[in-house]
This record gives sequence, C-alpha cells and structure tokens, in this order.
Amino acid sequence: MERRDFFKKVILTPLLTPLLLAATKGKRGCELYLIADNPEEFFPLILEELHDYVANCGHRFSFLNSHPKENELRRILSHRGLTHAQEPFQADMTLSFSLLHKKNLPSFTLIKEGKIWDIRSRQLYSLWRKMNKDHMPSSCLTVASFKSRQSRPCSGEYVSVYKDGGKEEMISLEENITRSYRTRGGKITLRVEDRKTWILESPCRHKICLSSPPVSLAGERIICAPNHFLLEIQGSRYIDTSIG
Repeated sequence: MERRDFFKKVILTPLLTPLLLAATKGKRGCELYLIADNPEEFFPLILEELHDYVANCGHRFSFLNSHPKENELRRILSHRGLTHAQEPFQADMTLSFSLLHKKNLPSFTLIKEGKIWDIRSRQLYSLWRKMNKDHMPSSCLTVASFKSRQSRPCSGEYVSVYKDGGKEEMISLEENITRSYRTRGGKITLRVEDRKTWILESPCRHKICLSSPPVSLAGERIICAPNHFLLEIQGSRYIDTSIG
C-alpha cells in the first residue's frame, strides 16, 4: 500500500477523521499508524527502527483507550524494558486503538510534524512485505504517539470546541457550565467545572469519549471522531489525546 493511499484509508475511517491529524499537526513529535489485527507481532521491530526518525521513543508507555491487544502489547513492551505508566501524561509514548470502517491490508506509516514519512527501509521493508503477503486484511488501527522531551504538563485556560473541522467557540475553564452541540450524529454535551472539561452525552456507538477522563492540561484533547467533534485545552504546551 502506498503511503498516501495508506493515509487516505486511515483518515476516511469514521473513527479517525481529519480532525485528529489537524489537531496534532505541529504540536506532537511523531505518530506511528499501524494497521494490523496482531500489532504485538510487528510493533516491537518497528519501534527498534524508529530511532532515526523519533528523537525520543522514551522508556514509559501508556494506553489512551481500551485496546483489544492491550495485554499482549503491555507484556511484549515490558519484556523489552519499557515501563507501563498509569497516566498518559507520565508516558513518553501513548497507544490508542480505533476500528477501521473497512478492512485493509496490514501496513504502517509515520506522521512527523504533519508530514507522511516512508519508513520502509532496511528491516522494515522486509517486514512490510511479510505483513502484506502472509496476513489477511485487518480492521485494527493502533496509533503510537511519541511526546517530545521538552513537553511538560501545563494548566490550561480555555477549552476550544471544534465541529466538522471548524472552531465553534472557546470557553474559559474558570466557568462552571454545561453546553450542548448538534452534530451529524446527534447531540453532544460537555461539562466545564473546577477547571476541567469532559463529555457528558454523546450519540456515538462505542462511547469512548464518554469514558475519557476530564482534561485540564494544555494540549489535552477529547475527540469524538464519528461525530467530527473535538475538545482541546488551550495553552502553551501540548501533551496527549483521548479518542472516542
């Protein structure tokens, strides 16, 4: 699968829309996108080969949402010397899961500073060929996000609300307020209280955004991808994302 074709397959799934890439462009070091129903088989080797592209693969990892292969990934990453962090902001690398709308051949690509990088070199080219030759089309998309070394948690001041890629409004975290928005899938309701914000109500199928913890630090986001809806805490530094 060519890199730009891969990119189109990823962003066309209703669980990973252009909102995700637009929100992270320029604010995050690198993100690895891996299509494979068995990511634990391929991810460690890819991780080993990323040092030429990723300045900080780090030593601590965490999961942003429930992953069907979480136990396998946690075991193999721990075996390779990485430590599991309970909170995403404590991790150098965060892992998230989305289900593709349509199955595709296994593949992987890297998004660095908003650009697509072909990392199929040396061992990774052989791995890519093996994935496509020996494995059936997959519906599991794993995203590994690598945090830059200079990132530090920083309290936010506002939450920006985006719908269909456009900014709806900004709400001060000093307010205690409940606000509802009409989206393509139905009504989404957010709550701002005690300098935190979270999703109270959503019509999306998997309700991952409802399970996402409140966000309050600059750069933290909650995304309801099926409804093209995004909350982002405004500040001078950026850290991690919750996907719904």
